[in-house]
Amino acid sequence: MKAIIWPVYVDSKKSKHEGRKIPMDDAVDSPKLREISKAANKLGLNPEVEKNKSYSRSWWEISGRVSVDKTMPKREILIKISKLINGARNK
Repeated sequence: MKAIIWPVYVDSKKSKHEGRKIPMDDAVDSPKLREISKAANKLGLNPEVEKNKSYSRSWWEISGRVSVDKTMPKREILIKISKLINGARNK
């Protein structure tokens, strides 16, 4: 089974209403598809990037998305990915 990860799900600049799915403390400042994909790969989630997709709440913005293997609850995947991105940025 696959889970879809839109950048907005882990973006600290977005509100919960705009689509952020994790707490602000865990969120990432403007995450890139490449970063999400790289973090998902490190977790062994077999990521597939789809660049020309738009999140429904911001349909005018082509943000892309990453689909990953759903091996754990989606919220857990999102938090782990954002922590890996933050860790990579803080090196």
